[in-house]
Amino acid sequence: MYIPVLEYLQMAGRAGRPKYDKEGEAIIVANTEIQEEDVLEKYINGKPEKIYSKLAVEPVLRTYLLSLIAGNFVRKKSQIMDFFSKTFYAHQYGDMHALEGKIEKMLAMLIDFEFLLCSADEFSSADKLDDVKYRATKVGSRVAELYLDPLTAHNMINAMKRAKEKITTSFSYLQLVCFTNELRPLLRVKMKEYDDIIHELVKYEDDLIVYEPSAFETEYDDFLNSVKTALFFNDWTEEKDEEFLLEKYSIRPGEIRTKLALADWLLYSALELSKLLSYRDVSKQLVKVRMRLKYGVKEELLPLLKLKQVGRVRARAMYGRGIRNIGDVKKTDTAKLGLIIKSRKIAESIKEDLGQKVEKVKRGKRKGQLSLNK
Repeated sequence: MYIPVLEYLQMAGRAGRPKYDKEGEAIIVANTEIQEEDVLEKYINGKPEKIYSKLAVEPVLRTYLLSLIAGNFVRKKSQIMDFFSKTFYAHQYGDMHALEGKIEKMLAMLIDFEFLLCSADEFSSADKLDDVKYRATKVGSRVAELYLDPLTAHNMINAMKRAKEKITTSFSYLQLVCFTNELRPLLRVKMKEYDDIIHELVKYEDDLIVYEPSAFETEYDDFLNSVKTALFFNDWTEEKDEEFLLEKYSIRPGEIRTKLALADWLLYSALELSKLLSYRDVSKQLVKVRMRLKYGVKEELLPLLKLKQVGRVRARAMYGRGIRNIGDVKKTDTAKLGLIIKSRKIAESIKEDLGQKVEKVKRGKRKGQLSLNK
């Protein structure tokens, strides 16, 4: 399937660096002559698709509505309606009545989530609606700063409240961030995988802080997809390599990096909210999970990852040779450490960072020429 013409033109328009290049190149690779004809017809001679406003989509609307109020761009209900009357949506559709109804609904939702406070009673008369003022709560302001969908933030807070009352694992928080709109598209559960995913779900059932939906089949499918995606992240934190993940989940290295970046942002957001709400034990767990996800390691390697220039490979090599923490690193001879991590220079750098004196090996200009600098 081809990407939209508008998307291609947007990417092609970024070719060349402003102020540095006089021109830029955008290259399309076609595998066959038939594909070449299709590409020419679609992208070179084709017309860009029309643009349609997505402002009335609820996740978009509630996110921008909270941001506008939290940023003090609007305060009164009349100001809110006036602002949205000047948007591209209003220009394109001209149906402010329908949008006003959705705005009212989103404002009520944000108040219910305790992200907004309202200055007037909910049952104020119609002639006083213009005087109704809104302001963001401390949590609401932080949600806006984190660029989160307010519904995602609300679900995160509820899940973290549950986490306070039970024993949680890294899988608890991995599945939490997977059951969000921001991480979509999720890894889909194939028919042949269904029984295996259900088996894994039963295995981790006690760890879940996001409960299984039962209202609609589509919601349950999304839930199972979130479980599969969490299993992928869990395997990554269990130090499975990219080849294993490609074979098991059909996910490529580029997709892995994209998913990891999104999950890191969501875990950071959950961490910030947990700090604001003083959920200390949850915060500690989230710090560990975020570190494990960032480096793709088991929890036992976290102490070694505090060292500069040490990632999952070097940390595992050190751990396998009995070096389990910073104290063990200090006790290990520089030469031995260099052999373990396969770099004398980095071993010297690690020792220096730990405040230890290092007997360096001075390398000559010619290959193989070494002299000891004491």
